[in-house]
Amino acid sequence: MFKCFICQAVHAASQLLITHLRLDHSFYPSTRFKLVCAQDRCRRQFSTYSGFKKHLVVHEKEFCQSVDPVKSACFTDNCSGDNAEDGDTNSMQNPETNSFENKGSGLQIQNVKHICASIIGKLQGSGMANSVVSSVVNDLEDLATGLHAQVKHDILAHFSKDDPVRATLNESFENYENPLISFNTETKRMAYFREKWGIVEPVEIMLGVRFDTRRNKLTGTYDQVPVKETFIYIPILETIKFMCRNAEICQLLREPHLSKTNTFEDFCDGSYYKTHPLFSKDQSSLQIQLYYDDFETANPLGSKRTVHKVGALYFVLRNLPPKFNSALMNIHLVALFHTEDMKKYGFDPILQPLINDIKILECFGLDLPFSSEKVYGTICQITGDNLGMHTILGFTESFSARHFCRLCLVDKDDAQNVYDEDDPKIILRGKDLFEMHCNELQSEPQKLSVFGLKHNSTLNNLQFFHVCHNFSLDIMHDILEGVAQYEIKLLMEYLSENVLSKNDLLSRVYAFDYGYLERKNRPTRINLDSTNELYNRKYKCYLWSPHNNDK
Repeated sequence: MFKCFICQAVHAASQLLITHLRLDHSFYPSTRFKLVCAQDRCRRQFSTYSGFKKHLVVHEKEFCQSVDPVKSACFTDNCSGDNAEDGDTNSMQNPETNSFENKGSGLQIQNVKHICASIIGKLQGSGMANSVVSSVVNDLEDLATGLHAQVKHDILAHFSKDDPVRATLNESFENYENPLISFNTETKRMAYFREKWGIVEPVEIMLGVRFDTRRNKLTGTYDQVPVKETFIYIPILETIKFMCRNAEICQLLREPHLSKTNTFEDFCDGSYYKTHPLFSKDQSSLQIQLYYDDFETANPLGSKRTVHKVGALYFVLRNLPPKFNSALMNIHLVALFHTEDMKKYGFDPILQPLINDIKILECFGLDLPFSSEKVYGTICQITGDNLGMHTILGFTESFSARHFCRLCLVDKDDAQNVYDEDDPKIILRGKDLFEMHCNELQSEPQKLSVFGLKHNSTLNNLQFFHVCHNFSLDIMHDILEGVAQYEIKLLMEYLSENVLSKNDLLSRVYAFDYGYLERKNRPTRINLDSTNELYNRKYKCYLWSPHNNDK
């Protein structure tokens, strides 16, 4: 007997268990999602079906030995295939598996299609282009057709033309349907995926129209034609509903998200969460964290480096533990747009569909399977780099401006001497002060900005979110790639001059125990005695010069 570790269903053979995992659970293992052996007290884990199947053969042999030790030496097909004749075995098998075996070739063909769909879905999920997937599917289709013709020819050659068995076999071969025909175009694949798993369809929204030149296929000349400027929005409410189809996600969302006393580990541990008008009263409310960034689709060093630049909005649910939010599968796309269109039309029309959905979530809530009541939610924080944050929140994108900070009104000159927000020179931005600046911008439209504020963001139309309460900072650029490297260089310079020699310090850095996970990221060993002066000078400057700006 072989038990499924997900639903505890019992199967008579190892192959039936593997087929059950593939088709009923659509489970495809990896280093992150492993197969678990649920036989007896064994809990070994496997990242491939081949290794899992070899392991199950051991349990299969042990089971055959316990049933009939005399026949255990030849346990192959009678114990592991569809030929199991033991009445007790069939009675313990899952009824769904019985029907799975005996419903004929139609169900088998459908199962083969499910396996093909899962394989193709895995290819597309890995980031492979649709054109490459189509090419691979077409090649496999030709391969399957060729194999079918070869097998048909070889089998029918063993029968005479008058043999009735030959006619029956020939009819069966003629009725064969190549399962890959259902996936040889992108339209067919999407239709099958939509029916089998469901898909959150992206929505194309029009921003405006521009005139561009396009080649006329009839005349061969280039004509000026109107071109729609659009962006793509993936409905966030539908994405959340789709996420909650996963029972494990629902279980994590059902668990109370309580903060830990005197320990800052997650968003819920801060004072903003504890005083929030929605999160503090309803701990099951959805905490949506947005992330914005631009990326180049062309060579970032070439002449087209800004023409094809694309902006992207993503979201995660802060209700999930941090270890799950760090996985790419839990980081969901919200919108894609051309950066040039955002500069032309502004961020507000791009954010508007998202704002409309968040308002529905704030006011009416969602019916989700993990709760018997309506589930509400809103945006908890918006993250990104400094430039992206200032763009989406409505502040000036110039960091050499006099008022460059989105958290306070500190002057550029005072910022070099003030390090405490309790200093009298520091005035924190609040809703009242923000509204006053917005009114000044509205009354004097000739002004480009007021105290670093360019315009009132449409995000402020939400009931439970305001840009002045967005306290997320860009730790990567501000600390890790900013002042931290200068501090480390100054420290190493001091140690090399007063405590250790440079060679001893480099040896200590290289020999430090970074642990199993970070060992591959340790600094490269540097040869300070190298005869290559350019090489030597380059790394000495990188490590020791406190004035090196890494440009």
